[in-house]
Amino acid sequence: QGQDFKAIVRLTHPGVRGMYQEMALTQIFPSGWQIVNSRLAEDYNQNSKIEYQDIRDDRVYSYFDLPRSGSIEIEVLLNATFLGKYYQPAIFCAPMYDESIFATEAGKWVEVVKE
Repeated sequence: QGQDFKAIVRLTHPGVRGMYQEMALTQIFPSGWQIVNSRLAEDYNQNSKIEYQDIRDDRVYSYFDLPRSGSIEIEVLLNATFLGKYYQPAIFCAPMYDESIFATEAGKWVEVVKE
């Protein structure tokens, strides 16, 4: 509880088809965690591959292009705020207008404990 940590998602283009354009990564976080809006920090340095990032109360949407055989790593700073057991929903990524291409990571239970 009270610990800051990072959620890091790494996406890699498998080399099938051309460039993946207008990709949208959806990350929804458990209610026991708070998103730390690092854009307000003086030393903020956004990943230059991200075209736009929308930070909401419980989720972050990241938009980017992914060149053939390229990869991107997206970090979100979080804080384990409230004690308890919470469900972390699945992580989903797909082009905004072509969901024949997609990647998903299954949801899971997480627990915030007192250290």
